[in-house]
Amino acid sequence: MKQNALFSKVVVCSALISIFAFATSGCGSSEPVTGTTLTSEQQNIRNELFQDVDSKLETLEALQAEVLSPGNFEAGMEHYKRAEELLVRDRGVDRIEAELRQAMTAFNRAEETAGLAEVTFRNTIEARNDALKARAPVFGADNWVRAETQFRTAAESLEAGNVNRARSQAQSAEDLFRAVELEAIKANYLDDARETIRQADAEQAQRNAPKTLAKAKAEVEMVEQMLSEDRYDTQEAGRLAELAAYRASYARYLHQEIARLRTENATFEDLLLKAEEPLVRIAETVDVDVRFDSGFDAPVEAIVDAMNYRFTDKEERLGAAQEQIRNLRVENESQASRLREQQSEISMLRSQIDAKGDLAAMLEVQRKRDEAIQNVRNLIPPSDGDVFLDGNNILIRLHGLTFPVGQSTIEPKFFDLLRRVQDAIRIFPDGRITIEGHTDSRGSLELNQRLSEERADAVTQYIRANIGTDIPLRSQGFGPERPVASNETEVGRARNRRIDVVITPGWAD
Repeated sequence: MKQNALFSKVVVCSALISIFAFATSGCGSSEPVTGTTLTSEQQNIRNELFQDVDSKLETLEALQAEVLSPGNFEAGMEHYKRAEELLVRDRGVDRIEAELRQAMTAFNRAEETAGLAEVTFRNTIEARNDALKARAPVFGADNWVRAETQFRTAAESLEAGNVNRARSQAQSAEDLFRAVELEAIKANYLDDARETIRQADAEQAQRNAPKTLAKAKAEVEMVEQMLSEDRYDTQEAGRLAELAAYRASYARYLHQEIARLRTENATFEDLLLKAEEPLVRIAETVDVDVRFDSGFDAPVEAIVDAMNYRFTDKEERLGAAQEQIRNLRVENESQASRLREQQSEISMLRSQIDAKGDLAAMLEVQRKRDEAIQNVRNLIPPSDGDVFLDGNNILIRLHGLTFPVGQSTIEPKFFDLLRRVQDAIRIFPDGRITIEGHTDSRGSLELNQRLSEERADAVTQYIRANIGTDIPLRSQGFGPERPVASNETEVGRARNRRIDVVITPGWAD
Protein backbone atom coordinates (compact mmCIF):
# COMPACT_ATOMS: atom_id res chain seq x y z
CA MET A 1 0.00 0.00 0.00
CA LYS A 2 2.77 2.44 0.93
CA GLN A 3 4.57 1.71 -2.34
CA ASN A 4 1.36 2.31 -4.32
CA ALA A 5 0.76 5.60 -2.50
CA LEU A 6 4.33 6.67 -3.16
CA PHE A 7 3.98 5.71 -6.82
CA SER A 8 0.80 7.82 -7.09
CA LYS A 9 2.60 10.80 -5.60
CA VAL A 10 5.45 10.44 -8.07
CA VAL A 11 3.03 10.17 -11.01
CA VAL A 12 1.10 13.27 -9.95
CA CYS A 13 4.24 15.30 -9.24
CA SER A 14 5.70 14.32 -12.61
CA ALA A 15 2.50 15.35 -14.35
CA LEU A 16 2.46 18.66 -12.52
CA ILE A 17 6.09 19.31 -13.48
CA SER A 18 5.26 18.62 -17.13
CA ILE A 19 2.25 20.90 -16.98
CA PHE A 20 4.31 23.65 -15.33
CA ALA A 21 6.98 23.35 -18.01
CA PHE A 22 4.31 23.64 -20.69
CA ALA A 23 2.63 26.60 -18.98
CA THR A 24 5.88 28.53 -18.50
CA SER A 25 6.87 27.94 -22.12
CA GLY A 26 3.81 29.94 -23.24
CA CYS A 27 0.81 28.33 -24.98
CA GLY A 28 0.40 29.32 -28.60
CA SER A 29 3.96 30.64 -28.65
CA SER A 30 6.11 30.51 -31.74
CA GLU A 31 8.94 29.35 -29.50
CA PRO A 32 9.46 25.55 -29.24
CA VAL A 33 8.48 23.80 -25.99
CA THR A 34 11.84 22.05 -26.02
CA GLY A 35 13.59 25.41 -25.61
CA THR A 36 15.85 24.79 -28.62
CA THR A 37 16.85 27.81 -30.70
CA LEU A 38 15.63 27.44 -34.28
CA THR A 39 17.27 28.67 -37.44
CA SER A 40 15.34 31.26 -39.43
CA GLU A 41 14.30 28.59 -41.95
CA GLN A 42 13.12 26.24 -39.19
CA GLN A 43 11.21 29.10 -37.56
CA ASN A 44 9.42 29.85 -40.83
CA ILE A 45 8.43 26.19 -41.17
CA ARG A 46 7.25 26.14 -37.58
CA ASN A 47 5.15 29.27 -38.03
CA GLU A 48 3.38 27.63 -40.97
CA LEU A 49 2.93 24.06 -39.66
CA PHE A 50 2.27 24.61 -35.96
CA GLN A 51 -0.21 27.50 -36.22
CA ASP A 52 -3.43 25.46 -35.83
CA VAL A 53 -2.04 23.27 -33.06
CA ASP A 54 -0.72 26.28 -31.14
CA SER A 55 -4.15 27.90 -31.40
CA LYS A 56 -5.69 24.70 -30.06
CA LEU A 57 -3.26 24.75 -27.13
CA GLU A 58 -4.46 28.23 -26.21
CA THR A 59 -8.03 26.90 -26.15
CA LEU A 60 -6.97 23.94 -23.99
CA GLU A 61 -5.20 26.21 -21.54
CA ALA A 62 -8.38 28.25 -21.06
CA LEU A 63 -10.32 24.99 -20.49
CA GLN A 64 -7.68 23.64 -18.03
CA ALA A 65 -7.56 20.53 -20.21
CA GLU A 66 -4.26 19.45 -18.66
CA VAL A 67 -6.25 18.88 -15.44
CA LEU A 68 -9.67 17.89 -16.78
CA SER A 69 -8.42 15.56 -19.53
CA PRO A 70 -4.84 14.68 -18.52
CA GLY A 71 -4.46 11.49 -20.57
CA ASN A 72 -5.53 13.02 -23.87
CA PHE A 73 -3.64 16.23 -23.17
CA GLU A 74 -0.38 14.42 -22.33
CA ALA A 75 -0.76 12.13 -25.38
CA GLY A 76 -1.14 15.20 -27.57
CA MET A 77 1.89 16.84 -25.97
CA GLU A 78 4.02 13.76 -26.68
CA HIS A 79 3.23 14.03 -30.41
CA TYR A 80 3.67 17.81 -30.27
CA LYS A 81 7.15 17.47 -28.76
CA ARG A 82 8.13 14.78 -31.26
CA ALA A 83 7.08 17.12 -34.07
CA GLU A 84 9.34 19.80 -32.65
CA GLU A 85 12.23 17.33 -32.31
CA LEU A 86 11.78 16.33 -35.96
CA LEU A 87 11.76 20.01 -36.92
CA VAL A 88 14.99 20.67 -35.02
CA ARG A 89 16.66 17.64 -36.63
CA ASP A 90 15.38 18.59 -40.13
CA ARG A 91 13.63 15.22 -40.60
CA GLY A 92 11.15 16.30 -43.21
CA VAL A 93 7.85 18.13 -43.36
CA ASP A 94 5.75 14.97 -43.95
CA ARG A 95 6.87 13.35 -40.69
CA ILE A 96 6.33 16.62 -38.78
CA GLU A 97 2.82 16.99 -40.21
CA ALA A 98 1.99 13.38 -39.26
CA GLU A 99 2.95 13.97 -35.64
CA LEU A 100 0.98 17.24 -35.57
CA ARG A 101 -2.12 15.47 -36.95
CA GLN A 102 -1.91 12.93 -34.13
CA ALA A 103 -1.36 15.75 -31.62
CA MET A 104 -4.43 17.59 -32.96
CA THR A 105 -6.52 14.40 -32.72
CA ALA A 106 -5.52 13.95 -29.06
CA PHE A 107 -6.07 17.63 -28.33
CA ASN A 108 -9.54 17.51 -29.88
CA ARG A 109 -10.41 14.60 -27.59
CA ALA A 110 -8.98 16.59 -24.66
CA GLU A 111 -11.14 19.60 -25.59
CA GLU A 112 -14.25 17.45 -25.83
CA THR A 113 -13.56 15.69 -22.53
CA ALA A 114 -12.68 18.96 -20.76
CA GLY A 115 -16.01 20.44 -21.87
CA LEU A 116 -17.82 17.39 -20.50
CA ALA A 117 -15.75 17.56 -17.30
CA GLU A 118 -16.77 21.18 -16.68
CA VAL A 119 -20.37 19.96 -16.37
CA THR A 120 -19.73 16.60 -14.71
CA PHE A 121 -17.14 17.89 -12.21
CA ARG A 122 -18.61 21.37 -11.60
CA ASN A 123 -18.69 21.03 -7.79
CA THR A 124 -15.27 19.37 -7.65
CA ILE A 125 -13.71 22.10 -9.81
CA GLU A 126 -15.23 24.74 -7.52
CA ALA A 127 -13.84 22.94 -4.46
CA ARG A 128 -10.41 22.72 -6.11
CA ASN A 129 -10.41 26.45 -6.94
CA ASP A 130 -11.40 27.30 -3.35
CA ALA A 131 -8.55 25.13 -2.07
CA LEU A 132 -6.11 26.93 -4.37
CA LYS A 133 -7.33 30.31 -3.08
CA ALA A 134 -6.59 29.09 0.47
CA ARG A 135 -3.03 28.15 -0.71
CA ALA A 136 -3.66 24.49 0.02
CA PRO A 137 -0.54 23.33 -1.92
CA VAL A 138 1.52 25.34 0.62
CA PHE A 139 -0.36 24.72 3.88
CA GLY A 140 -1.50 21.13 3.19
CA ALA A 141 0.92 19.73 0.62
CA ASP A 142 0.42 16.00 1.36
CA ASN A 143 -3.37 16.14 1.37
CA TRP A 144 -3.31 18.36 -1.71
CA VAL A 145 -1.35 15.68 -3.59
CA ARG A 146 -3.90 13.05 -2.51
CA ALA A 147 -6.78 15.25 -3.69
CA GLU A 148 -5.09 15.92 -7.03
CA THR A 149 -4.37 12.20 -7.47
CA GLN A 150 -8.02 11.35 -6.87
CA PHE A 151 -9.16 14.09 -9.25
CA ARG A 152 -6.83 12.80 -11.95
CA THR A 153 -8.29 9.31 -11.47
CA ALA A 154 -11.79 10.74 -11.97
CA ALA A 155 -10.66 12.62 -15.10
CA GLU A 156 -9.11 9.43 -16.52
CA SER A 157 -12.36 7.51 -15.88
CA LEU A 158 -14.26 10.23 -17.77
CA GLU A 159 -11.77 9.97 -20.64
CA ALA A 160 -12.44 6.21 -20.72
CA GLY A 161 -16.18 6.89 -21.00
CA ASN A 162 -17.14 5.62 -17.53
CA VAL A 163 -19.20 8.61 -16.40
CA ASN A 164 -20.73 7.01 -13.30
CA ARG A 165 -17.38 5.92 -11.94
CA ALA A 166 -15.93 9.36 -12.77
CA ARG A 167 -18.72 11.07 -10.78
CA SER A 168 -18.11 8.84 -7.76
CA GLN A 169 -14.36 9.42 -7.88
CA ALA A 170 -14.87 13.17 -8.36
CA GLN A 171 -17.08 13.25 -5.26
CA SER A 172 -14.21 11.71 -3.28
CA ALA A 173 -11.84 14.30 -4.76
CA GLU A 174 -14.27 17.09 -3.85
CA ASP A 175 -14.33 15.88 -0.23
CA LEU A 176 -10.53 15.84 -0.19
CA PHE A 177 -10.31 19.34 -1.69
CA ARG A 178 -12.76 20.70 0.89
CA ALA A 179 -10.81 19.03 3.68
CA VAL A 180 -7.46 20.39 2.53
CA GLU A 181 -9.02 23.84 2.01
CA LEU A 182 -10.13 23.84 5.66
CA GLU A 183 -6.70 22.57 6.71
CA ALA A 184 -5.05 25.43 4.82
CA ILE A 185 -7.39 28.08 6.26
CA LYS A 186 -6.69 26.82 9.79
CA ALA A 187 -2.95 26.76 9.15
CA ASN A 188 -3.05 30.29 7.75
CA TYR A 189 -4.58 31.61 10.97
CA LEU A 190 -3.10 29.22 13.53
CA ASP A 191 0.45 28.45 12.41
CA ASP A 192 1.93 31.26 14.55
CA ALA A 193 0.02 30.17 17.65
CA ARG A 194 0.78 26.47 17.08
CA GLU A 195 4.49 27.14 16.60
CA THR A 196 4.67 29.30 19.74
CA ILE A 197 2.83 26.62 21.73
CA ARG A 198 5.25 24.02 20.36
CA GLN A 199 8.16 26.15 21.59
CA ALA A 200 6.47 26.60 24.97
CA ASP A 201 5.98 22.83 25.28
CA ALA A 202 9.60 22.22 24.31
CA GLU A 203 10.68 24.64 27.06
CA GLN A 204 8.29 22.91 29.51
CA ALA A 205 6.48 26.18 30.15
CA GLN A 206 3.63 24.27 31.80
CA ARG A 207 5.86 23.89 34.85
CA ASN A 208 5.68 27.59 35.69
CA ALA A 209 2.80 28.95 33.56
CA PRO A 210 0.30 26.09 33.25
CA LYS A 211 -2.86 28.24 33.30
CA THR A 212 -1.72 30.70 30.66
CA LEU A 213 -0.45 27.95 28.37
CA ALA A 214 -3.64 25.93 28.84
CA LYS A 215 -5.73 28.97 27.92
CA ALA A 216 -3.69 29.47 24.73
CA LYS A 217 -4.27 25.82 23.76
CA ALA A 218 -8.00 26.15 24.51
CA GLU A 219 -8.20 29.23 22.28
CA VAL A 220 -6.49 27.36 19.45
CA GLU A 221 -9.07 24.56 19.80
CA MET A 222 -11.86 27.16 19.81
CA VAL A 223 -10.54 28.71 16.58
CA GLU A 224 -10.37 25.27 14.96
CA GLN A 225 -13.99 24.63 15.97
CA MET A 226 -15.15 28.05 14.71
CA LEU A 227 -13.47 27.52 11.34
CA SER A 228 -14.86 23.99 11.11
CA GLU A 229 -18.36 25.39 11.58
CA ASP A 230 -17.88 28.29 9.13
CA ARG A 231 -14.54 28.45 7.37
CA TYR A 232 -15.36 31.75 5.65
CA ASP A 233 -16.36 33.72 8.79
CA THR A 234 -12.80 34.51 9.82
CA GLN A 235 -12.94 37.88 11.58
CA GLU A 236 -13.51 36.59 15.13
CA ALA A 237 -11.40 33.50 14.44
CA GLY A 238 -8.50 35.71 13.33
CA ARG A 239 -8.77 37.86 16.44
CA LEU A 240 -8.85 34.81 18.71
CA ALA A 241 -5.94 33.17 16.86
CA GLU A 242 -3.83 36.30 17.39
CA LEU A 243 -4.81 36.26 21.07
CA ALA A 244 -3.77 32.60 21.35
CA ALA A 245 -0.37 33.37 19.82
CA TYR A 246 0.08 36.25 22.26
CA ARG A 247 -0.96 34.13 25.23
CA ALA A 248 1.41 31.32 24.27
CA SER A 249 4.22 33.86 23.96
CA TYR A 250 3.23 35.28 27.36
CA ALA A 251 3.36 31.77 28.86
CA ARG A 252 6.92 31.42 27.59
CA TYR A 253 7.83 34.78 29.15
CA LEU A 254 6.22 33.85 32.49
CA HIS A 255 8.02 30.52 32.54
CA GLN A 256 11.39 32.08 31.81
CA GLU A 257 10.86 34.93 34.29
CA ILE A 258 9.70 32.63 37.10
CA ALA A 259 12.63 30.30 36.43
CA ARG A 260 14.99 33.27 36.65
CA LEU A 261 13.47 34.45 39.91
CA ARG A 262 13.84 30.98 41.37
CA THR A 263 17.46 30.89 40.29
CA GLU A 264 17.99 34.23 42.04
CA ASN A 265 16.19 32.94 45.16
CA ALA A 266 13.67 35.81 44.97
CA THR A 267 11.16 35.98 47.84
CA PHE A 268 7.46 36.84 47.80
CA GLU A 269 8.43 40.19 49.27
CA ASP A 270 10.67 40.84 46.27
CA LEU A 271 7.81 39.99 43.89
CA LEU A 272 5.30 42.24 45.67
CA LEU A 273 7.72 45.16 45.80
CA LYS A 274 8.45 44.70 42.10
CA ALA A 275 4.71 44.67 41.34
CA GLU A 276 4.29 48.05 43.09
CA GLU A 277 6.64 49.85 40.70
CA PRO A 278 4.27 50.24 37.68
CA LEU A 279 1.45 51.49 39.93
CA VAL A 280 3.78 54.02 41.55
CA ARG A 281 4.79 55.34 38.11
CA ILE A 282 1.15 55.68 37.02
CA ALA A 283 0.25 57.36 40.32
CA GLU A 284 3.05 59.89 39.85
CA THR A 285 1.76 60.66 36.36
CA VAL A 286 -1.74 61.52 37.65
CA ASP A 287 -0.32 63.21 40.78
CA VAL A 288 -1.67 60.74 43.36
CA ASP A 289 0.12 59.63 46.51
CA VAL A 290 -0.43 55.88 47.02
CA ARG A 291 0.26 53.50 49.92
CA PHE A 292 0.31 49.72 49.82
CA ASP A 293 -0.04 48.86 53.51
CA SER A 294 -3.61 47.65 52.84
CA GLY A 295 -2.87 45.89 49.54
CA PHE A 296 -3.25 46.90 45.91
CA ASP A 297 -6.99 47.62 45.75
CA ALA A 298 -6.86 51.00 47.50
CA PRO A 299 -4.03 52.41 45.32
CA VAL A 300 -5.79 51.21 42.16
CA GLU A 301 -9.05 52.86 43.24
CA ALA A 302 -7.21 56.11 44.01
CA ILE A 303 -5.60 56.12 40.56
CA VAL A 304 -8.92 55.35 38.83
CA ASP A 305 -10.69 58.11 40.77
CA ALA A 306 -8.00 60.61 39.80
CA MET A 307 -8.24 59.66 36.14
CA ASN A 308 -12.05 59.84 36.21
CA TYR A 309 -11.84 63.30 37.74
CA ARG A 310 -9.54 64.44 34.99
CA PHE A 311 -12.07 63.35 32.38
CA THR A 312 -15.32 64.48 34.03
CA ASP A 313 -15.39 67.69 32.01
CA LYS A 314 -14.12 66.10 28.81
CA GLU A 315 -17.40 66.87 26.98
CA GLU A 316 -17.06 70.56 27.79
CA ARG A 317 -13.44 70.57 26.75
CA LEU A 318 -14.34 68.70 23.58
CA GLY A 319 -17.03 71.25 22.76
CA ALA A 320 -14.58 74.07 23.34
CA ALA A 321 -12.01 72.32 21.17
CA GLN A 322 -14.54 71.87 18.37
CA GLU A 323 -15.46 75.53 18.55
CA GLN A 324 -11.78 76.40 18.37
CA ILE A 325 -11.42 74.14 15.34
CA ARG A 326 -14.33 75.88 13.65
CA ASN A 327 -12.68 79.23 14.29
CA LEU A 328 -9.40 77.88 12.98
CA ARG A 329 -11.18 76.64 9.87
CA VAL A 330 -12.56 80.11 9.18
CA GLU A 331 -9.12 81.59 9.75
CA ASN A 332 -7.54 78.90 7.62
CA GLU A 333 -9.76 79.73 4.66
CA SER A 334 -8.17 83.13 4.53
CA GLN A 335 -4.74 81.58 5.11
CA ALA A 336 -5.40 79.19 2.26
CA SER A 337 -6.09 82.12 -0.05
CA ARG A 338 -2.83 83.75 1.00
CA LEU A 339 -0.98 80.47 0.62
CA ARG A 340 -2.29 79.99 -2.89
CA GLU A 341 -0.77 83.34 -3.74
CA GLN A 342 2.44 82.19 -2.04
CA GLN A 343 2.43 79.01 -4.14
CA SER A 344 2.56 81.17 -7.25
CA GLU A 345 5.41 83.15 -5.71
CA ILE A 346 7.25 79.92 -4.89
CA SER A 347 6.90 78.69 -8.47
CA MET A 348 8.23 82.01 -9.73
CA LEU A 349 11.12 81.94 -7.26
CA ARG A 350 12.02 78.38 -8.27
CA SER A 351 12.21 79.57 -11.87
CA GLN A 352 14.53 82.35 -10.74
CA ILE A 353 16.72 79.82 -8.93
CA ASP A 354 16.94 77.59 -12.01
CA ALA A 355 17.71 80.53 -14.28
CA LYS A 356 20.10 82.51 -12.07
CA GLY A 357 21.09 80.33 -9.12
CA ASP A 358 19.93 83.10 -6.81
CA LEU A 359 20.62 82.01 -3.18
CA ALA A 360 18.23 84.60 -1.76
CA ALA A 361 15.42 83.23 -3.93
CA MET A 362 16.28 79.69 -2.77
CA LEU A 363 15.98 80.75 0.86
CA GLU A 364 12.65 82.38 0.10
CA VAL A 365 11.37 79.09 -1.36
CA GLN A 366 12.44 77.33 1.83
CA ARG A 367 10.68 79.95 3.95
CA LYS A 368 7.45 79.61 1.99
CA ARG A 369 7.66 75.82 2.27
CA ASP A 370 8.17 75.99 6.05
CA GLU A 371 5.23 78.37 6.37
CA ALA A 372 3.01 75.94 4.44
CA ILE A 373 4.06 73.07 6.71
CA GLN A 374 3.37 75.13 9.82
CA ASN A 375 -0.14 75.92 8.58
CA VAL A 376 -0.79 72.19 8.15
CA ARG A 377 0.51 71.56 11.66
CA ASN A 378 -1.90 74.20 12.97
CA LEU A 379 -4.73 72.07 11.58
CA ILE A 380 -3.47 68.65 12.77
CA PRO A 381 -2.60 68.68 16.51
CA PRO A 382 0.10 66.26 17.73
CA SER A 383 -2.55 64.18 19.53
CA ASP A 384 -4.09 63.25 16.15
CA GLY A 385 -1.10 63.11 13.82
CA ASP A 386 2.46 64.03 12.95
CA VAL A 387 3.28 66.45 10.09
CA PHE A 388 6.74 66.39 8.55
CA LEU A 389 8.69 66.65 5.31
CA ASP A 390 9.42 63.49 3.34
CA GLY A 391 11.70 64.68 0.58
CA ASN A 392 9.68 67.34 -1.26
CA ASN A 393 6.42 65.83 0.01
CA ILE A 394 4.46 66.83 3.12
CA LEU A 395 3.40 63.75 5.07
CA ILE A 396 0.53 63.66 7.60
CA ARG A 397 0.74 60.47 9.71
CA LEU A 398 -2.74 60.03 11.23
CA HIS A 399 -2.06 57.95 14.33
CA GLY A 400 -5.29 59.34 15.78
CA LEU A 401 -7.35 57.50 13.11
CA THR A 402 -8.02 53.83 13.89
CA PHE A 403 -10.30 51.13 12.52
CA PRO A 404 -12.15 48.17 14.06
CA VAL A 405 -10.16 44.90 13.92
CA GLY A 406 -10.18 43.47 10.40
CA GLN A 407 -12.47 46.23 9.03
CA SER A 408 -12.19 49.39 6.92
CA THR A 409 -15.23 51.23 8.33
CA ILE A 410 -14.62 54.87 9.34
CA GLU A 411 -16.30 55.57 12.67
CA PRO A 412 -18.18 58.88 13.14
CA LYS A 413 -15.85 60.00 15.93
CA PHE A 414 -13.09 60.47 13.32
CA PHE A 415 -15.15 62.66 10.93
CA ASP A 416 -13.84 65.85 12.54
CA LEU A 417 -10.22 64.72 12.15
CA LEU A 418 -10.83 63.95 8.46
CA ARG A 419 -12.44 67.40 8.00
CA ARG A 420 -9.19 68.92 9.27
CA VAL A 421 -7.26 66.77 6.83
CA GLN A 422 -9.49 68.12 4.06
CA ASP A 423 -8.66 71.67 5.15
CA ALA A 424 -4.97 70.82 5.02
CA ILE A 425 -5.36 69.43 1.49
CA ARG A 426 -7.15 72.60 0.34
CA ILE A 427 -3.99 74.56 1.13
CA PHE A 428 -2.40 72.87 -1.92
CA PRO A 429 -4.99 73.23 -4.73
CA ASP A 430 -2.39 72.42 -7.39
CA GLY A 431 -0.93 69.47 -5.44
CA ARG A 432 -1.32 65.70 -5.76
CA ILE A 433 -2.58 63.64 -2.83
CA THR A 434 -1.93 59.96 -2.08
CA ILE A 435 -3.72 58.20 0.81
CA GLU A 436 -1.57 55.28 1.99
CA GLY A 437 -2.79 52.34 4.09
CA HIS A 438 -0.39 50.34 6.28
CA THR A 439 -0.83 47.33 8.63
CA ASP A 440 1.25 45.39 11.11
CA SER A 441 2.72 41.97 10.27
CA ARG A 442 0.20 39.79 12.14
CA GLY A 443 -1.96 37.56 9.91
CA SER A 444 -1.45 36.56 6.30
CA LEU A 445 0.29 38.85 3.81
CA GLU A 446 -2.68 38.68 1.40
CA LEU A 447 -5.18 39.63 4.13
CA ASN A 448 -3.03 42.56 5.33
CA GLN A 449 -2.50 43.82 1.76
CA ARG A 450 -6.24 43.75 1.04
CA LEU A 451 -7.06 45.40 4.38
CA SER A 452 -4.54 48.22 3.83
CA GLU A 453 -5.98 48.89 0.35
CA GLU A 454 -9.58 48.91 1.63
CA ARG A 455 -8.77 51.30 4.49
CA ALA A 456 -6.85 53.69 2.24
CA ASP A 457 -9.70 53.62 -0.28
CA ALA A 458 -12.30 54.27 2.46
CA VAL A 459 -10.44 57.41 3.59
CA THR A 460 -9.96 58.54 -0.02
CA GLN A 461 -13.65 58.11 -0.84
CA TYR A 462 -14.68 60.01 2.33
CA ILE A 463 -12.38 62.96 1.54
CA ARG A 464 -13.38 63.02 -2.14
CA ALA A 465 -17.07 63.09 -1.18
CA ASN A 466 -16.67 65.94 1.32
CA ILE A 467 -13.78 68.15 0.22
CA GLY A 468 -15.84 70.21 -2.22
CA THR A 469 -13.00 70.88 -4.68
CA ASP A 470 -11.37 69.03 -7.56
CA ILE A 471 -7.96 67.92 -6.25
CA PRO A 472 -6.31 64.72 -7.61
CA LEU A 473 -6.67 61.95 -4.99
CA ARG A 474 -5.50 58.37 -5.18
CA SER A 475 -5.16 55.55 -2.65
CA GLN A 476 -2.55 52.83 -2.23
CA GLY A 477 -2.14 49.97 0.24
CA PHE A 478 1.26 48.64 1.32
CA GLY A 479 0.21 45.97 3.85
CA PRO A 480 3.04 45.36 6.35
CA GLU A 481 5.84 46.30 3.89
CA ARG A 482 6.70 49.73 5.37
CA PRO A 483 6.79 49.47 9.19
CA VAL A 484 7.77 52.51 11.26
CA ALA A 485 8.23 50.50 14.47
CA SER A 486 8.96 46.95 15.62
CA ASN A 487 6.22 44.39 15.05
CA GLU A 488 7.46 42.45 18.08
CA THR A 489 5.50 44.62 20.56
CA GLU A 490 1.86 45.70 20.72
CA VAL A 491 2.91 49.37 20.87
CA GLY A 492 5.00 48.94 17.74
CA ARG A 493 2.24 47.08 15.90
CA ALA A 494 -0.24 49.82 16.82
CA ARG A 495 2.10 52.43 15.27
CA ASN A 496 2.43 50.36 12.11
CA ARG A 497 -1.38 50.17 11.69
CA ARG A 498 -1.83 53.67 10.21
CA ILE A 499 -3.03 55.94 7.44
CA ASP A 500 -0.48 58.32 5.84
CA VAL A 501 -1.62 61.32 3.77
CA VAL A 502 1.16 62.22 1.31
CA ILE A 503 0.86 65.71 -0.22
CA THR A 504 3.03 66.55 -3.22
CA PRO A 505 2.73 70.35 -3.62
CA GLY A 506 2.74 71.87 -7.06
CA TRP A 507 6.05 73.64 -6.36
CA ALA A 508 7.68 70.32 -5.48
CA ASP A 509 7.70 69.47 -9.18
